[in-house]
Amino acid sequence: MPGSLPGLAHVRRRGANVTLPNRMKLFAWIVRIVVFVLLFVLALRNTAEASLQLFFNAVWHAPLILILFAAFVLGAVAALASVAPNLMRQRMELARLRRALPDASAQASVSAASPPSPAAAAPRDGKPVPYNVVGPKV
Repeated sequence: MPGSLPGLAHVRRRGANVTLPNRMKLFAWIVRIVVFVLLFVLALRNTAEASLQLFFNAVWHAPLILILFAAFVLGAVAALASVAPNLMRQRMELARLRRALPDASAQASVSAASPPSPAAAAPRDGKPVPYNVVGPKV
């Protein structure tokens, strides 16, 4: 029975087939609804007029929740702007590696077909070569 083995996504209960991903989706939607209701109540409670003093004697008069929302949006934009260069660099490297994958797999199949050379397996200076050590082999 598939539901009796640990690690499987299916759970059987008296004829009904309920998958764990569906339960997780339901839980995620419940959490989203609760967060939305809490934020909505927060917005209703903070409708008082507030003034934000900006540079050069500029003042922005708006409801407090609108000012908080603007601060949140500016923080999210700043976070995305700080992550974007690394994300783009990783995407470019991933694309480069995907383009190089057929060549590397062809070279690996050719090298796997040829027997290993005895010089590669020989110890260096009487010491075995530590393949699991990171860094230069000294």
